Amino acid sequence: MKRKQRMIEIDNVSFQYDDAFEQLSNVSLTVYEGECVVVTGPSGSGKTTLTRMVNGLIPNHYEGRLTGSVRLREQDVSGMAAWDFGRLVGSVFQDSRSQFFAAVVEEEIAFSGENYGMDPAEIRARVDRLAAESQLTALLKQEVHRLSSGEKQKVAVASACLADPELFVMDEPSANLDMAATRQLADRLAALKRSGKTILIAEHRLYYLLPLADRIVYMQDGEIQAEWTPAQLTALAPEEWRRLGLRSPVVRAPSVPAFGGTRAQERLALDRAAIAPGRLKPAVLEDIRFSVGQGEIAAIVGPNGAGKTTLAKTICGLLKERAGTVAMDAQPLKAKDRLRRTWFVLQDSDYQLFSDSVLNELLLTHEREEDAAERAESLLRELDLWAFRDRHPASLSGGQKQRLTFAVGLMNRPELLVLDEPTSGLDGRNMRRVVKLIRQMADTGVTILVITHDYELLFGACDRLLFFQGHRLQADLEITERNGDAVLRLMETLEPIE
Repeated sequence: MKRKQRMIEIDNVSFQYDDAFEQLSNVSLTVYEGECVVVTGPSGSGKTTLTRMVNGLIPNHYEGRLTGSVRLREQDVSGMAAWDFGRLVGSVFQDSRSQFFAAVVEEEIAFSGENYGMDPAEIRARVDRLAAESQLTALLKQEVHRLSSGEKQKVAVASACLADPELFVMDEPSANLDMAATRQLADRLAALKRSGKTILIAEHRLYYLLPLADRIVYMQDGEIQAEWTPAQLTALAPEEWRRLGLRSPVVRAPSVPAFGGTRAQERLALDRAAIAPGRLKPAVLEDIRFSVGQGEIAAIVGPNGAGKTTLAKTICGLLKERAGTVAMDAQPLKAKDRLRRTWFVLQDSDYQLFSDSVLNELLLTHEREEDAAERAESLLRELDLWAFRDRHPASLSGGQKQRLTFAVGLMNRPELLVLDEPTSGLDGRNMRRVVKLIRQMADTGVTILVITHDYELLFGACDRLLFFQGHRLQADLEITERNGDAVLRLMETLEPIE
């Protein structure tokens, strides 16, 4: 039997970013040719830093103090030029925007092939094939910046595959994908593995990877602390998953009742509303009619690109409705009036962070409130961010930034709070913290809309599910034990319930 070659060898590596605490401490890991290895663990545990060691971003882009050695196919990466990594490694980053070079989808997918001088006819054929496999064919002429977050992630994966590298390194590739798109990603990864590719994935969502993972490596505090096969991981008790800060590795509807029930006094109502992303753009949602009560938590669900974020921006007054009315407390309001009574926590957290420290981010515009410092400390402690209070927000991990923008939203105490994928980059422990705070906020009378693909968040926090597809509101379901299986089936298939 032929012995498998070592594709990745990380030997006793420690790394510290400039002016930061040590991110990796004496890490050793070997990944063999054709393996799929999943790296998981709490936010800030060093997963992303580990992937950067392998795809060359450290030290070619991120500088710091590095000890130990990293080898790819027995070649020390310290002797590799930056462009050599692109031939060997296909990368998908947590924030897909940071890896785009071209303005149009087909040009972005083709970029690596053009960069390495591939034959134009071969590039064209590969772009068409990858677009078809990723359900991107209809978007090839679209501008990348106009895509939804999930669509951008699909483009990033297709781009990584174009040059046909031997090794794929991915950092939370499912973070912005709905469950149906995540299953498609799993199928794509399975095909890559069958073709002999090696895959290293840092990920919080584990359920879709267990059928193809050879090993799951658990990191905490910059160290590898455990390693399991998929069977060993699923054999752990749920209490152990929670203790380790992991998300559930199996998908199932909860066996306990959720929160659906009698609706409170109406807080928000849309009547025959048409929603568009701009004055000259076609409507993405039409004839929308629904209402949400005071203190109610409603999940906004639908496939990537269905118009969920555009709807949320319109409700908050960041966009004007094309037709119909948006009312609060039975009073139709113009967009500018809704702005004063709502708060929108964006999915892209970098767009909402302005201050020079984590603590000051929460205190911004609240300096004259007597209880501001006390409330800010309480929120930061609840979200496990108090230890970072003096850090600049830009220095936080993706999951930490996500929790910080959520805390800013809670700090403002609006009448209506809209959260766009608030748990997209969070581990299990912090996801459950966010669930707890959402419920506490609703108990004070705040109405909350949550755009989410996260079934654990939906079942843990939400009262109702509003499902949008094909320009319409297709389903309005209470989230109860009786409806649990139907809700989960809708989340997994994104097909209206008959």
